[in-house]
Amino acid sequence: MNEEATPEPTETNRDEVLRFRVTANEKRAIEAKSKAAGFKKTSDYLRTIGIGGEVKEAIPAELRRQLVGIGTNLNQIARRIQSSTLYATDEKSLHQLVATIRQYLV
Repeated sequence: MNEEATPEPTETNRDEVLRFRVTANEKRAIEAKSKAAGFKKTSDYLRTIGIGGEVKEAIPAELRRQLVGIGTNLNQIARRIQSSTLYATDEKSLHQLVATIRQYLV
């Protein structure tokens, strides 16, 4: 007897539909949280929290830009430390960067 194997479902085989009702305010709140968390689709957001995943708000663009700048400065200082050409101004910059990082973390 030749039995055909049933293909295993994959992440892309989402053919089941869940439907539920919400109020207009609940819908707006869910969509706002989805957008704040950086999801393009509300369904992706709901799937993530429904399966038990932790959802955090996306990092604001301005904060991300500042963190990239801090990382760039740290890399420049690290290169100078490794090449043994750290200057007093570099040390001052390093202390300022550490203070800035602490400000964002608190």
